[in-house]
Formats: sequence, structure tokens, C-alpha cells
Amino acid sequence: MISCNKSMPLPKPKQDSKTKQSMRIQASRDALALGNGAPDLEKTIRRLASTRAWDVHKPLPTTREIGSRYAISNATVCRLLNRLYGEGVIWRQENGRYFLNESRQLFERRKPYACLLRKLQHWSRVYQGVMSGFSQTFGDDRAMMLFVHNQSLVRHADIAHPPVHAGVEAQRESLAEFFRDNSNGFRGILLDEVWLDDVLKEFPEQLANAVIVCRPTTLPNLSSVSVDFESGALLAVGHLYARGFDEIWLAIPFVESVSVELMMQAAIKSAARLGKPIKEKNICMVASPDDRERLLDRVRSSKVRAGIFCFEDNISLILRKIFAAADIDCPTRVGLLSAMGTDLVVDQRISSLKIDFERIGRAAGEILLGRKHDIVAIPPQLFSGTST
Repeated sequence: MISCNKSMPLPKPKQDSKTKQSMRIQASRDALALGNGAPDLEKTIRRLASTRAWDVHKPLPTTREIGSRYAISNATVCRLLNRLYGEGVIWRQENGRYFLNESRQLFERRKPYACLLRKLQHWSRVYQGVMSGFSQTFGDDRAMMLFVHNQSLVRHADIAHPPVHAGVEAQRESLAEFFRDNSNGFRGILLDEVWLDDVLKEFPEQLANAVIVCRPTTLPNLSSVSVDFESGALLAVGHLYARGFDEIWLAIPFVESVSVELMMQAAIKSAARLGKPIKEKNICMVASPDDRERLLDRVRSSKVRAGIFCFEDNISLILRKIFAAADIDCPTRVGLLSAMGTDLVVDQRISSLKIDFERIGRAAGEILLGRKHDIVAIPPQLFSGTST
């Protein structure tokens, strides 16, 4: 028989979840002890962040309470906390309260990313690419995505006719209604290019982590991922001149589009740089059947060999069919180059700028996931088909 003189340890009393939570809260309060001045406060907060001594479920005390503990003004506390928030040490919730930075994931884990898009039948190939890339970014994050298809943004019942875009007032009402109905907020917001900066600038808090795709933005706090219009236009214009076309005609598919306007201006600039400016009379509307009939008449009567740079793939396809029906050989009599490069034109061997819309979506997702501000311009590639 073996004897042992050591006494058996007494079991520790079990702590229920409420007791543990109370202890965490008390530990957090003790962690933010009294101090003297802003340097002490900054040192304490940095220590709490590095050691995780503060309960991530709880906000830091109010600025007034912190100021009284550290004998500094409320304004000084606000400036310090805002600086530490900018450095990523702490995190500010929508209601203005500050938490440790790791609390962000805890609070935002169940918030979705909102995608505010036009009805996807319009420009479906473009946004299929964008959303494919966008969703790939969040594969490992298990993020939820809320697709909001706003039918009023663009009305385009017939691709043979120009679309109708919602104006400033209609967009403002639509966006305000969306934020009223979804007051809990989102982890980030993806915006269709047709949203106007004049409207978006009125919602800075709701769009604190937002990115607009397929066009750049003039707003300082809004991110964007778009095509590099200048490099794309230089590729297109240079290609048409290199193929021996005497003049370049710009085919404008519709107005009220920032991306169309930017590509047009970039093409005009590129042609001037190459020493062959585009004449004003060669900027041609092709939005309606009547517009395209006038263009066809010009091609028939023209004594020069024109290279037509069209800014929309559906219209480019229509122009190719019109030229074929009129026995106008492409590219012998006239050249055609499209500006988007979707399968609509590539499958028909129409020369095009190939825009990587999937890459645009991935870049937009990375911006939102990293909660960073960025302006990205992705250069297109040239697809040389049989139309030039």
C-alpha cells in the first residue's frame, strides 16, 4: 500500500458567463486607470491595443470621462482618439464611439457588402465581369453581399435606342430611401458608374467605405476603379492610324455618360498628340436608328477611308451589320473599333479595346475589404480583329 502525505487540491468554483463578463468589464475599467495628460492617455491606449487588455465588446469611455481621468480637455481627447483611429490603433463606430481596432470585425462580421447597380440586363456582360471579380475577393472572407438592382437608374428597353438615365433629384431620392430602409449599415458599398458625384457627395457618412466602378470620381473620399481612358484611347487611335485610315470618326452611343465623355476626350487628345487631330464634324452621334442612317450616308459619300472608334459594344455590332447590309466592306472602305471588348464584339472578330471588367471587380473588392481609399485605373489591351 502506498501512502501520500500531499493533500488533494480543492476544486475551483465555477464561474458562469455573467460573472466572466462582469470580470472582463471590471478589468477593462481598471485597465484605463487615472493618468496625467495626453501622453499618458496615448501610452495607455496603445498598451491596451497591443495587450488586448480591453474588452473588445465594449467601447472606450466617453471623451468627457476620459478627459476627467487624464486632466485634459474634451477637444484634446477627440484629436488624440481621431489620430489613433487614423493609424488603425482603435476603431470608430458609426455612432461615434471608439473601440479597440479588433472590435471592428466583431461588429461588422454580419454586415453585408451592398452592390447598388442598375438593372443587370443592361450592360449585363460588363457587370457580370465586375461582379465575378468582386465576389472572388470575398471568397475567403465568407462575406454576404446584398444586390440592389435599381431599375430607375437606367431605363433601356431597346438597345437600338439610347438609354434614359435618372437625374440628380431622382438619384438623390432613391439613395436616401435606400439608406433609410437599411439604417444598420454595410461593411462597404459598390456603386454603379451611373451614380452621379453631385448626388454621392451628399452622403459622406454612409459612403465612408465605398467604391465606384468603371469611371473615376471627383470626390476626395470616394474610391474608384476604372479603365485607364488615356492609355486605351492612345491604343485605339494609334491602331487605326497604323492601319492606314485617313481619318478617325468617333461614334458616340449615348450622352449623359461620364465614361463615354472621358473616352471621347482621351481620343481627341491622343489624336492631337499623334499629329492627326480629329475634326469636330467627325464626332458622330449613333444612338438612334436615324443617327446611324446619317452615319451610313456619310460613309457612302466619303472620299476618305475612315476608322470609326465606337464607345459601346452593342452599337458597334449594329454598325457592323449595317455596313454589311449596305455592301460596305469593313475594313476596306471603313474600319470599326469598339471600346469595351466584351464577347459581343470579340466573338464577331470586331477589333476592340479589351477592358478587364473582372479585374475591375477584384480591385474594387480589395479596396472595400481593406477599408482603404484608392483611385485605380486599369489599362485595357488591344484586340485586333477583322474589322480594322
